[in-house]
This record gives sequence, C-alpha cells and structure tokens, in this order.
Amino acid sequence: MTTSSKPQIGPQAAKPKETLSSWLSVLFKAALKELPKRVKSLAIQLGIVLLFQFTFWWSAISQYIPSFIAGPVIFLTATYNDILPKTIYWIIIFTFGKRLFKSIQKNGLKEAFRPIKQLKPELLNSLSALRQKANVYLCIGAGVGLIIANNFASYSRFSGARNKFDKYFIALVISFTISYLLGEGRKHWIFKAARLIFSDLAKALKLKYRYTDFHTYVILSGFILGLLLDAPLIFMQIMYGGYICGFILIGIGLLLNFTSTKPVVKNEKALG
Repeated sequence: MTTSSKPQIGPQAAKPKETLSSWLSVLFKAALKELPKRVKSLAIQLGIVLLFQFTFWWSAISQYIPSFIAGPVIFLTATYNDILPKTIYWIIIFTFGKRLFKSIQKNGLKEAFRPIKQLKPELLNSLSALRQKANVYLCIGAGVGLIIANNFASYSRFSGARNKFDKYFIALVISFTISYLLGEGRKHWIFKAARLIFSDLAKALKLKYRYTDFHTYVILSGFILGLLLDAPLIFMQIMYGGYICGFILIGIGLLLNFTSTKPVVKNEKALG
C-alpha cells in the first residue's frame, strides 16, 4: 500500500525569493504597527512643517518679515520648493537629521562624521573593481543627479524662476545624506534596496546582469556629484543647465557602455 506524499513544510521548505515589493511590504507593515506609538511626535513634526510653510511662504505674513531673516530660513527649510522635494527634505530632517544630531551629542563631531571619511576608500576600491565600466556608471549617475537637482531647484510661483539658489538646499541635503549612508557600510538598507531594484529589473527585462555593491557605490557617488555640479550652473544663471548637461552625461555614459570592456569583478559575489 502506497502513501501519498505531502508537500514539504517547515525550515527545509524553499522560501520565496525576496523582491523589492515584498521587502517594502514588510517595512510598511512594521511602520503601521509603530504608527499608534508615534502619533504625537508625527503631529508635532507636521506642525513644525506647517508653521514654516505658512509663515515664510504665505505673503500675507512673510511680507512683514525682514529679508535678512526670511532669506536664510526659506533657503534652509526648502520653503519655496515643490511638494516632492519639500517632503523628501522634511523626511530626511526628522529621520536621518535626528539620528545624526543624537550621534553628535553622544559621540562628538569627529566620531559622528566618520562615515563621510569612509566613503572615499570604498569608492576608490569600487572604481578599481569596475575598471573602465566605472566611467559608465559615474556618468549616468551624475547625469541623473544634474537633472534632479535642476528639477528640484526650479519650482516657483514665477515662470522665469528656474534653477534658483533659494531652492537648491535640498540637493545639498540629499547629497550629504547619501554620502553618509554609503559611508556607514554595505549592511545599510540603501545597498539592499539597490540590489533588489536591479534584481527585479533584470528579471522583468530578462537580462543577465551582474550587479554588486561596487555598482551602488559608483552610481550613487556619481549621483551625488551631479547634485553638486548644478551649483555652478545656478550661479551662471543657466535655467535649464542641469537638464542639458545631465542628458549629455547620460548619453556619454551609454556610449561608453558600448566601447568599454566588460569588468571582471573580484572579491565580491554577484548580488541580486
């Protein structure tokens, strides 16, 4: 007499491969569980945002504030930025900014800013590992950074105000934050997110593409460079300079992709 086989369950059963959506779903569920505990702090944070927004953006109030006060505050709080960069700015301030402030209080400036120093050797190692292909990822990352910086610095109630310095601070905040997160090491969530994104893209497009943490270091370092390169274009009053230079760099990167040799990445497994 034969017995029917049962599907394997328990620790030996194969787990489904993690994707970006499944990972984000886990994070979202965890955030929902924490939401009731953070209602008060979130309400305070929202109040702070609205206070700055209405005080310095609404002309009925801002017209009575001296320009030497209003100017720096508007710059440092992304008051004139569009809703997306403004949201990103305040999320960074209330999460990463809060964590950095506590680290400075506890460990002092030198220790708190150590991750910034760690980025350089990691980047140099990644450039060496990717060889000629590193220029491809640097150009593409820098191009995207320039385009985003130009876009974030262009929202205004006035049609002629494009790529203006009073809306550029968000680019500096993002570049510093990403530099810090990269310097904290490869166990940080930013590396996992990058691996999952490229893994999902490779699967969707049916591409055999080897993606490693070296790629993350180089692409995001290029992105940081692009954000910073928009500053001289702003001072030269080139309204669409970030867009123009950004697309040119992306084009150069794609061209280099077809002319450079395929890198042999050593000392690191393919991820994603």
